Amino acid sequence: MRKTVFALIAILTILLVSAGCTSAPSSSESQSLISATPEAYTVPQTALPMKTILPLGNAATPFNVSIDSFEIKPNDDNTSSTITIYVAAKNTGKQQIKFVWFSELTDMNGNSFGGIGISHGGNGARTAWIPPNNTEMARDYVVVDNSEVTTLAKGAVLDVYFMQQQDNVTHSMVPDYHVTWVVDPGAILGYSAEPNQ
Repeated sequence: MRKTVFALIAILTILLVSAGCTSAPSSSESQSLISATPEAYTVPQTALPMKTILPLGNAATPFNVSIDSFEIKPNDDNTSSTITIYVAAKNTGKQQIKFVWFSELTDMNGNSFGGIGISHGGNGARTAWIPPNNTEMARDYVVVDNSEVTTLAKGAVLDVYFMQQQDNVTHSMVPDYHVTWVVDPGAILGYSAEPNQ
């Protein structure tokens, strides 16, 4: 009888030990495994192809916006670079218009650079008054680590937040218009819009 009890205890002990070795990770362990392998960034369904010229505005102040070009310049610190973003706004109405806009670049890993109150040193791109049937390309920029330039060059998403300006009124930080474009692979390394766009 004693041999049978000892045999049962030994078998139960072996089963418990082996079960402990193959148990599923706790919820906190699972969470750390998930966060260690982030999912790829999902491009918003509303994102437009990079060369899209988009009409915005209203009956009184219609205008078109498009990506004009990108430039990259290494900074003096040798660890970061400035990515310059030129967006064009064409006044298609009959009265002059003026804008401030902020740009935000997001790489395919979901890392974002710039945004409202951040791009262009927090000031955003600013146009002068744009007369009817004229286009202005305002300069905005974001600063990124050099390691990020290669990632952004593989493709990115550009969000631009447009604030239309009024006479003698401090610009609002709430956008009147928000446009999202998909930036093609390689474009950030030197894209310029074709003539007559």
